[in-house]
Amino acid sequence: MEQKAREILEKYREAGRISIEAKKLAERIVKPGKNAFEIAQELEQFIVDQGAKPAFPVNFSINNEAAHYSPEILDTRTVGDQDIIKIDLGAHIDGYIVDTAITINFNISLEPLRKIAEEALEAAIDTVKEGIKVLDVGAAIERTIVNGGFQPVRNLSGHQIKRYILHAGLTIPNHGSGKFALVKGRLEKGKVYAIEPFATNGVGEVISGKTTNIFRVKRKPKAKETDLGKILAKYFAKVGVLPFSPRFLYNGGGLEEKEKIMMDLRKLFRKGIIMGYPVLVEADKNAMVSQYEHTVIVKENGCEVLTRN
Repeated sequence: MEQKAREILEKYREAGRISIEAKKLAERIVKPGKNAFEIAQELEQFIVDQGAKPAFPVNFSINNEAAHYSPEILDTRTVGDQDIIKIDLGAHIDGYIVDTAITINFNISLEPLRKIAEEALEAAIDTVKEGIKVLDVGAAIERTIVNGGFQPVRNLSGHQIKRYILHAGLTIPNHGSGKFALVKGRLEKGKVYAIEPFATNGVGEVISGKTTNIFRVKRKPKAKETDLGKILAKYFAKVGVLPFSPRFLYNGGGLEEKEKIMMDLRKLFRKGIIMGYPVLVEADKNAMVSQYEHTVIVKENGCEVLTRN
């Protein structure tokens, strides 16, 4: 049993190492004028080349977008010279997932916003130990961000991670008070959690945007859904049980292939075989959002941070 536990820990650590290097790559290649589709493809391919697999599509959320924007197939979106960009990426080895995020900022006036999310993450990690209430972790995040003159995004949260399950069980809130402070639970020794503060100069709540470009298989087609079963079978080997982007299915066939993929996914979506994750935007459309995230393993009196440089 101890041997198996050591092997699992090494898989987490290796996924963590790869994610750290992927973040460093993002800091090198995310530049004004660069294409978002090409950046996401390069980051995900880097994870594969290093011996892991993406745990979910690279999130490339810009300005008032907090989460879940991942470039579409042949996306023409480019990085602007005043953008603040959240790069949220994950890697897994044999289903053992790490999840991590950084903010890359090109607007000097937003540098305090970028920095406060990073500080809030470190403040949260300083609280982590066996038995601590998740609301106490959230309180550290909220206190840091509010004292910095901003608001935490209170209806986004961190989460427990299990094998092949990105959002599993316990929630790690980004607040310790207010109308969303209903989260209960304590961190457990040996368990894996992602802590991810979001900070904003807006109202501190996100709403669903109009775009959905991250999906996950929700159920198997029924026996009578023969055609849908064939569609899913064609793609399942590429997407598996974790969240995916239509980009994962793309083989370079241009607009014609893109349209075919999207038509297939719409059929699966309408029947509830796959589900989608809408882009989440600050309720104040003129506000900006920053994010940082680490994955940790809880210990008796602290934690091991798997995704820290």
